[in-house]
Amino acid sequence: MSVIFGLSFLFTKNALDFTTPYNFLSIRFLFASLSFLILFALKIIKIKNTKKLYKLLIVAFFQPILYFIFETNGLKFASSSEAGILIATIPIFITFLSPFILKEKVPKINYLFVFLSFSGVLLIMGLNVNEGFKGKILILFAVFSAVFYNFASKYFSKEFSPQEVTFVMMITGWIFFTILALINRELNYNVISNKNVFISAIYLGIFSSTIAFFLINYMLSKVSPVQSSIFSNLTTVVSVIAGFFIRHERITFNHIIGMSLIILGVWGVNYFKYRSEK
Repeated sequence: MSVIFGLSFLFTKNALDFTTPYNFLSIRFLFASLSFLILFALKIIKIKNTKKLYKLLIVAFFQPILYFIFETNGLKFASSSEAGILIATIPIFITFLSPFILKEKVPKINYLFVFLSFSGVLLIMGLNVNEGFKGKILILFAVFSAVFYNFASKYFSKEFSPQEVTFVMMITGWIFFTILALINRELNYNVISNKNVFISAIYLGIFSSTIAFFLINYMLSKVSPVQSSIFSNLTTVVSVIAGFFIRHERITFNHIIGMSLIILGVWGVNYFKYRSEK
C-alpha cells in the first residue's frame, strides 16, 4: 500500500503535464469504477447491501471528494514538501482524536512513536516556509478530511465489507469529479489517447485507487485507525527510494536517519498497540 502511494505522485505529475486536475480526477475514478464493475460482473467481488449503500456516502464525502478538492487546490499555493509534511500529521490527529471519537484506548507510548515517525518525515523533507498561507490551510483541510475518512470507514466496517466501502468511494468520486470538470469546462476524455495520461490513469485508477483504498478499508475493518494510518508515513520512505533508483536523486544522511525514524515509529505503534490488546 505504501509502495503504491509512494509512486503515485510521479504518475500524477506526468498526467498533469497534459491535462487539468479535475479532468484527470474524473478519468482516474472512471478507470477505478470500471475495474470494480468488471470484478463485480465476473463475480470476483460481491456487493450485498445494495439498498443500504447510501449510508457510505459520508465516507465518500470525506474521501475522495473533500480530500482531493483540498489537496488539488492546496498544491497550487503550497510546495509539495510542505504538503508532504502536513499530510504526515494525519496519524498524529488520529491518535489524539481516537479516544474521543471511537472511544479507543491508545497506549501512551504510542504518542512517542507517532511523533518519531512525523519527525522522520520532517527530517527528510526539511522545513520550507516560503509558500503561501492559503495553501497550508487547504492542505490542512485535506488532512482533516483524511482523518474523518478513517473514522467513518472504521465505523461502517461493522456493517459493510471493505469492497462495498471502496466501491461507493470510487463510483461517487467518478460522478462528482466528472460534474466538477463539466462545471469548470475541463472535461475532455480525448486526452486518454495520450500515453502518459493513459498509463497514469491505469496506475492511479486501478492500483492507487481501487487496490490501495481497498487495502486501507480492509485494514480499518481489522485494526485501529491509529495502527492503519501510521503506515501512510512509509510513503515518504518509498518516495525517497524510488527517487534514488528511478530519477537518480541523491540520498543524504538526513534521508537515512529520517527513514529510520519513520520505520521505528511504524513498528512502535503497531507493536505496543498489539501488546496492549493481548
